[in-house]
Amino acid sequence: MSQSRKSRRSWSSSEKMRIVLKGMEPGIDIASLCRQEGVSPTQYYSWKKQLVSSAAVVFGAKRSSTIDANEARLSAELTRMKNVVAEITAENLELKKRFRIGRLWTTAQ
Repeated sequence: MSQSRKSRRSWSSSEKMRIVLKGMEPGIDIASLCRQEGVSPTQYYSWKKQLVSSAAVVFGAKRSSTIDANEARLSAELTRMKNVVAEITAENLELKKRFRIGRLWTTAQ
């Protein structure tokens, strides 16, 4: 075996992001960019996919917390409204009982 094997280059996250963002600029040829940077096009597209999917997670997390806060507010409002309906229903039943008893009392006399 020959000892002149090339070692793999490790790319920092900032280098990966710089290369992918540069490739996303209008008019940039990905093949020539990859040659310039010493990256295979397959690797470039893999990094791009990772960047785009992680962006969805980052922006989705903010949206999800907003949705959770809104959901909690709506849940509290629904509980309050259910309590109001229960109270009105109880009052209605009480009035019906009183009216029925009052009507029976007046007809019995």
